[in-house]
Amino acid sequence: MKHFSFLSPARMSGLLLSVLAATFASQAQQSVPYLVGTGKHLEFVGFPVHLPAVDSGPVTSVSGTLVSWTPSFRDRPFGSALPRGQECYAEVVGPIGHPWLGHRFELDEAVTLTRTDHGLAVASSPFNTRGLINTSLVGAQLEVRPHLTVDGLWGEILRNRIIHGKEVASTFVFSVPAFPATRELSPWLQDGLLGWNLFNRPATTINGPLLIPPGAAVGVDFGEIRGSALGITGVQRDWPTASPLRAGVNLLAYPYAKDLRLGIDWGRIQDGFVGLPRPNGNQDRIEIVDGTGRLIYTPESQANGGIRWRQMQTNSGRVWVNPPKYLDVIPVGQGFVLWKTKADPNHFFNPPRP
Repeated sequence: MKHFSFLSPARMSGLLLSVLAATFASQAQQSVPYLVGTGKHLEFVGFPVHLPAVDSGPVTSVSGTLVSWTPSFRDRPFGSALPRGQECYAEVVGPIGHPWLGHRFELDEAVTLTRTDHGLAVASSPFNTRGLINTSLVGAQLEVRPHLTVDGLWGEILRNRIIHGKEVASTFVFSVPAFPATRELSPWLQDGLLGWNLFNRPATTINGPLLIPPGAAVGVDFGEIRGSALGITGVQRDWPTASPLRAGVNLLAYPYAKDLRLGIDWGRIQDGFVGLPRPNGNQDRIEIVDGTGRLIYTPESQANGGIRWRQMQTNSGRVWVNPPKYLDVIPVGQGFVLWKTKADPNHFFNPPRP
């Protein structure tokens, strides 16, 4: 069983792993410790915190794939402040009403590092949430930060369990957001270095870090002996979060430090979902996976004009459970699978409503 909690700093001393990108002088953000624990069987986890920003500032101009901005500290080229060996992204955190608010774009770290000014080189990436940048980005307030990654969070635990615990690498399986489809990966070790291959095609090696974008979940099937426990020190967000949805499987988690209330914070008609008086087998659906159990919910239309997510019989896509059972709250940090009948590139998670 998974466990999620925000902890006092005093309770962090006993954790297996403490992850913090760095403490940058430019930050006035308050970091909070957060604990994630999983069992041995498949579970989906998300992160309601992100790593602290390297710096922040307004965009002044855009030319091609180069963003000029004014970071807080300008005594040296901004690229020199990027953490080496980490994938970084820029996120628009303000002002309210800006057309790019909540959107993200990946950085070309190699090019940004070589620049002698503060320019940000934007990478072409499927993780960019609004396509090509343009001059409409001017005036946006940016924060640049490293990604959370599967490697960074679980890598050291995996090495220890495989090397010292003598566990079989293929018993560790991670389902990760990827394009064009979700991937199931297992680790391998060679000369102490951690790598990844496709779970069902072990000869196919996957290169590059395994990113966990804001609003995404990771499926964790953690070995045969015991689950995992890790702590992360991060920062909470309070702005909208772009989370484009593809047709088919999406691995999601509410990116805010509150339980997700369906029908209030998300999962409404306004969020692009349609309720029916009876299921037809071709609806959007939420799947909650916990160990060997799987619960499926589809939106049911309500007399008040809203929708409510009602449990389906697991072996049928056309029959609801009776008496009715509903999914009204997804706990903070709980990941879930959203199966969409149609893509929604403009989908957002918004901060919790009062």
